[in-house]
Amino acid sequence: MDTGTHIGMGLCLAAIATLEPDVAASATLFAAVTATALVGSHAPDFDTVFKFKGNGAYLTQHRGKSHGLIALLAWPLLLSIVIGTLFGVPPTSLWLMAQIAVALHVFVDLFNAYGTQALHPFKQTWIGWGVINTFDPYLFTMYYGAFGIWVLTRATLVIFPILIVIVAIYYAVQFKLRNDALATAARYYGGAHKLFISPGMKWDEWHVAARLRDDYSVVKINSGVVVECGNFRIKEEPHGDSLYEVVKQNEDLKAFLAFSKIHTYTVSRKDGIVEYRFTNLRYFTKDVYPFVAVVRIDEASQQIVSSYTGWVFSERTLQKKLIIPAL
Repeated sequence: MDTGTHIGMGLCLAAIATLEPDVAASATLFAAVTATALVGSHAPDFDTVFKFKGNGAYLTQHRGKSHGLIALLAWPLLLSIVIGTLFGVPPTSLWLMAQIAVALHVFVDLFNAYGTQALHPFKQTWIGWGVINTFDPYLFTMYYGAFGIWVLTRATLVIFPILIVIVAIYYAVQFKLRNDALATAARYYGGAHKLFISPGMKWDEWHVAARLRDDYSVVKINSGVVVECGNFRIKEEPHGDSLYEVVKQNEDLKAFLAFSKIHTYTVSRKDGIVEYRFTNLRYFTKDVYPFVAVVRIDEASQQIVSSYTGWVFSERTLQKKLIIPAL
């Protein structure tokens, strides 16, 4: 989920903690528990620091080890000790809150299409159920709405059981809608070998990329109505291309290929520069496929001159991220 939603969940956890008499009675303990809930709800995403090493490193690390089983145990221990020391309260008073906050963060991330390596180090498989958008406006509103009502009323025993029930029902409904959309896509394609689904931000909106026998096909499904978004001939990687043998060693491209489950690519040439552009077909928004990897190489020297991988929503933005002018 996005940072704002994780923080909203942390605020709700802090409010629920006031059901514990010791927390409700001590301003210091409540502040420590709140800090633990907020930091713990975001802690697995501290892997954002890898952006300083470049988008390739970030893509490789984000939601990887930091969301794995070892981290699931390590984050709460670290946070309870550090925050307990800062606030002068026993770490044992904070550990349970830290554990719940971290576990919830990892758990809800499983429902996104992006997914996590939640079973690391035993399995490095990416688990993403494609049920909830990374930013879900309905969940965002629920969490902050519930917390706002709690601030005004302090009716903890009324607000949060209702919130939990509503959220559980919402997730169950989303699972059904996702399965209905997959069934619609399966009927539409018939011979699809594999379907990749991602939720949109609107109600009952889904993006489906399908691998057929010879083609990739992309559609949007809005409340059961199928809208075609594009078809792409399946192409094998350009093996035997001496330039590509150099390009495929690029860290940005390696990170993209390790993560991407369904993609296409183009090769273009201009003024002695060759561009290899890989486009992930699983994500489609604002009429663009925003998740790409681009590598540009000098044809004469066989030296890579520019590369980028990540999310961009316009060609102009992409060109700004590459060193040499557009081809």
